[in-house]
Amino acid sequence: MYLIDLYLEELSKVRDPKTIEKKKYLLIHLEELRDFSKRELFEFYEKLRQRLSHGSALEVLREVRLFYEWLRERGYRYEFSEQAFRELKKKKEFENKARKYFTEEEVEKILSYIRTKPKPFVYYLLCVVLLSSGLRISEALSLKKDDFRERRLITEKGEERSVFVVKVKGKFAKEREVPLVLWKREWEEVIRKQLDSLKEGQTFFTYSLKFPKSVKVLTLSRDAVYRFFFDLSKELGIDVHPHRFRYTYAVWLAMKNIPPNVLKEFLGHSSVRTTLEIYAQAQKEKVLELIASL
Repeated sequence: MYLIDLYLEELSKVRDPKTIEKKKYLLIHLEELRDFSKRELFEFYEKLRQRLSHGSALEVLREVRLFYEWLRERGYRYEFSEQAFRELKKKKEFENKARKYFTEEEVEKILSYIRTKPKPFVYYLLCVVLLSSGLRISEALSLKKDDFRERRLITEKGEERSVFVVKVKGKFAKEREVPLVLWKREWEEVIRKQLDSLKEGQTFFTYSLKFPKSVKVLTLSRDAVYRFFFDLSKELGIDVHPHRFRYTYAVWLAMKNIPPNVLKEFLGHSSVRTTLEIYAQAQKEKVLELIASL
């Protein structure tokens, strides 16, 4: 919508690009400008909850509220029920709370859907890399062919295996090396095929679109990625946000008993406290699995 673009353009003069990207993603959920009475705001919340967690739905409502305040300052009169918003903020949920990480079934559902729809293969590749590396979306989209290294290792069984390691420049320009944990063997071929198709120095998420008389070479942008995941969330009825792949990578490795200090380095956390919170989640899941097996 034009007014949302104007709102974000004005904010970009005083806010950093990452904040603007997040606000843009949140406002994607506002499909039309309309009044939100108490009943209508509750209905909008319930619609959001079909694919978002309670916390994520509240984030969307907070951003819509800020946008509507901006509109009122410019003479637009769209209602936003403060009473309903206060009640929703107090809402406590103990049942059917959305998990932050994906289950194996959800990952399979997401990847299968992308493969069977007429979407560029690069989106499948992006999901594989996010799930295998735990990178932030900004880190993943900045990867180049030169950032990938392949190492040959000998397993305890004497088998020779390949391990891809990526060099990442994270927050505060701090560099780290992250191994790709390819949860499925066929993903190795997906990574290798993409690397073979690129020239030195080329962005990893470069892809081609073929037209009758030409071929257009493109690179994935953040806007395109957020729009894709938003549409995917609506189609599948689950919250498919890029950061959930990062959290999934972390929890799955924690459940494999990777040491916290090692996982902290892989994820680029500034504090081990954040990593230990992931371990707490992983331990809860292991206990639930144990109880279920009794």
